[in-house]
Amino acid sequence: MKFFNQLPKTFLIFLFILFNQKAYSIDSYSFWDKEIVSLFEAMPVQEEGRLKPMQTVARYKLMRINNSKRLSFKINGEKIKVSATEWLMDCLFRPELAKEMPIFKVNNPAVVAAIGVEAHSSPRERYSYNEISSVPDALRLLSERTNKLGEMMNDPDQEESSKAERRDPVNAGLLALKSAINEFEWAANAFNFARDGIAVDLGAISDDFKKSDNGKTKISYFVEQFDKVVEIARSPEGKEFIEKISGAFSFLERDTATAGVKDRVSMISLAMFPPQNKDDEEWLKPGYFIEQLTFRSNELTDEQKKSFSAWAIPYLVSLEKLSRNVAKPDVFKEELKNLNQKITNIATDRGEYKNIELELLSNRLSLFHWAMPFYIMAFLLLAFSWLSPGSKVSSFLTSIVWIMAIFATLALVVGICMRSVLLSRPPISTLYETIPFITAVAVILCLLIEFFDRKGIALASSVVVGIIGIFLAWRFEIKESRDTLKVLEAVLRSNFWLATHVIAINIGYAAAILAGLIAHIFIFSKAFKLGSEDFRKSITRMVYGVTCFGLLFALVGTVLGGVWANDSWGRFWGWDPKENGALMICLGALIMLHARMGGYIKDLGMNVIAVLILVITVFSWWHVNQLETGLHSYGFTSGIMRWLYIVYAIECAVITVGLSCYRSSKKGFIHVPAAVSFFLLAFIFTVAFVTMAFTTTS
Repeated sequence: MKFFNQLPKTFLIFLFILFNQKAYSIDSYSFWDKEIVSLFEAMPVQEEGRLKPMQTVARYKLMRINNSKRLSFKINGEKIKVSATEWLMDCLFRPELAKEMPIFKVNNPAVVAAIGVEAHSSPRERYSYNEISSVPDALRLLSERTNKLGEMMNDPDQEESSKAERRDPVNAGLLALKSAINEFEWAANAFNFARDGIAVDLGAISDDFKKSDNGKTKISYFVEQFDKVVEIARSPEGKEFIEKISGAFSFLERDTATAGVKDRVSMISLAMFPPQNKDDEEWLKPGYFIEQLTFRSNELTDEQKKSFSAWAIPYLVSLEKLSRNVAKPDVFKEELKNLNQKITNIATDRGEYKNIELELLSNRLSLFHWAMPFYIMAFLLLAFSWLSPGSKVSSFLTSIVWIMAIFATLALVVGICMRSVLLSRPPISTLYETIPFITAVAVILCLLIEFFDRKGIALASSVVVGIIGIFLAWRFEIKESRDTLKVLEAVLRSNFWLATHVIAINIGYAAAILAGLIAHIFIFSKAFKLGSEDFRKSITRMVYGVTCFGLLFALVGTVLGGVWANDSWGRFWGWDPKENGALMICLGALIMLHARMGGYIKDLGMNVIAVLILVITVFSWWHVNQLETGLHSYGFTSGIMRWLYIVYAIECAVITVGLSCYRSSKKGFIHVPAAVSFFLLAFIFTVAFVTMAFTTTS
């Protein structure tokens, strides 16, 4: 009875939700011509010191707003998928349509409720710009809340309280939403100057400004005739002129800043025009042309102004033609083709276009993402093969797993090589880049071990490591939402010792992590009495061999790092947190191997220590970056600490399970030398950690 009583209320709520969604849903969507999209996504743009295709800029911009490289929504029940390039074109050339698209992801309903916006029925649904901006005072409240948080963050006296405020889920969501809205607004308004022009209506004295649409003068014509504007301002009618044009100039200044000028960072960052001087490396944003020919025109000589005007104005005219001919696909395509060809030819002559096509191919292939399903399918087939071990079906499935694992690994390696070509350096200089590299090294090691051992253990480990590594890379990319092809300083790109040091130390990381993961199999096999002693002996041999391999590269990498540090910083060793982490890995492996050779620990002890070394490696690889100190800090990654502590907790549990496997004997619960070895390793870990704490404090 209760159910039927609630029906009218439920029905009304349903109608409200339906009506609410319909009010803000997009009614129709016209797809861009495929040739137009191809032309636009191949246009070169300079961002963060690197020339890249427009497609890459669009993908990461959309990812920062939408947490995805594609946008999808429904129109009358039909799912519409829009690529990042198409979305950016909508923002630039069809902003009113872009404002209707549901793009802002807000997982916490309390976030939108805090600014007066009605929350959706499902937290997975996204909000459009019009849906948020149409609510009275929503954007104002959002600005006020985030500005207050920003002031707290910038106030040293409120550092602790600001951290607590930022940790609040609602405040964190508001900051993220504000950032996304700002980025969207800059993209949607970037070409306003080309689309709208400038409102110059001067009556009788405006005879020289008759080339106008809807009462507005085209920017290209306005900047070309700007000397006449100055001349009129200095005439007897100048006061009247200035009064009439002042408002228009305010809007022009806003639109110019939005389009991007040279001295200020624009969030859209469409530095899409090569510089006039061939020796200049910095590409130019469209707002720079307007700024130089108007607000800074007095800084140029007559000859410079004439030369710059003749070079810059055709670019402004091209943008105007594009912005004003969206409804004419043929005209739009022709203008885009001409502009694309002109910029591409200049970039080619400057030797800067060579990697654009390769990056487009890399984006199209998405090799890292394609490797993931193959690793998953390989793991599932391998699991099926375990149902009937030794049979023909099992043998056949294992062969398929081999093929899939090799294919996925080749995709991973080729993807890394393509990144290396694009960057002209080893692709392991940022935190993100180390993830696929370490994954690839670990998987290759597993496949090599399986080739010689044929126990199936290493093969299973290879696909599991591949899944974990690619998933971690994918999540990190989404979390950061920044271009992962980062340009480094010249000294960091060209130093031989740095390159060899980083490669060696990351191979050491990969081996240490792999040894620890394989050791998990031994511990659980021992704890739950799975498999035979021969099975566990095989695992121990793998752990031993991989640890020796990793120790070699960790030692070489640490020494080479000291050589590079001495060359760059004037000291070989400085007890930097990253240096301490590398030292801990080397000492941990040395203690384990010597304890094994001396008979102080047996198979179980060695595997338990391998897991402990894995924890140390994770600490050195990730945790030290969160300290925001030291010369090796790659920057704080928000939200990662919780996951690091989860990893530590899991591994501590695994170690505890391993220690519980020791049985009482004549020698007691645990062998005394083994206890000594554990104590020494823990002591080293503690000393290094305390050192890092002091370093952080100082």
